[in-house]
Amino acid sequence: MQENLSPVINWNSHKPHQCPRCRHGTVAEPSRWKVYTCCNCATRFARFPRLQRFLRQTGVTCEWCTLRHPVTVDGEPFGFLRHRHNGVGTYARHQFEAWLYDTGEHLNHRDGVRYLNTCASRVDAMADLAWWHSIGPVEDDLRPVLAVVADEEFDKYAAELPDAQVGSFMDGTLEVYGVGILRAYPAAHRRRGQFHADTATFTWGLIAPSGLEGLYTSAAPKALAAYAPQL
Repeated sequence: MQENLSPVINWNSHKPHQCPRCRHGTVAEPSRWKVYTCCNCATRFARFPRLQRFLRQTGVTCEWCTLRHPVTVDGEPFGFLRHRHNGVGTYARHQFEAWLYDTGEHLNHRDGVRYLNTCASRVDAMADLAWWHSIGPVEDDLRPVLAVVADEEFDKYAAELPDAQVGSFMDGTLEVYGVGILRAYPAAHRRRGQFHADTATFTWGLIAPSGLEGLYTSAAPKALAAYAPQL
């Protein structure tokens, strides 16, 4: 099995936090004495490749994949999503984990959070959080929920975007979103829980102020009111 591993190459000294082959972000502060593996292309790299036999093999260590993306309900903390790669290289798949803040029941368990599910798309993970909200504070509340979902492709610099919007992306004042309705199934779905995304209502590629990702049960924020479908 050791012979099937890709060779260790040198990282870029001026950008050590990036994979030297595909430039995917890997770790914020890499150590000179470790071998890292890119989760995007499976490249193995280190500061001193010739010493690889004596260095610690850390495997996939991608801070971007493990970053928590908070999901609020009507502006109140409720849970978070975490993006991850399943597999590496050609066989890599993008998935989204849904986590619920559960400090009331398990104060000291797993950092006070509860794992819910791993979904193929970000909007499905949001639907899982909506389902748990419906059986939580307001039990069996299956009214439609407005969902604001960060762009799943992270394609912020598409060719058709005006220069002014691209400039706003660069300074962090604008973000890409999908806005739409999560509706309840007549009966709980075997694999997808109680809620599902009504794709006909989603407006993808919406430009809006950053920090608005979440679920809304009453009214959309003013910044989204002009674009959001009516509940």
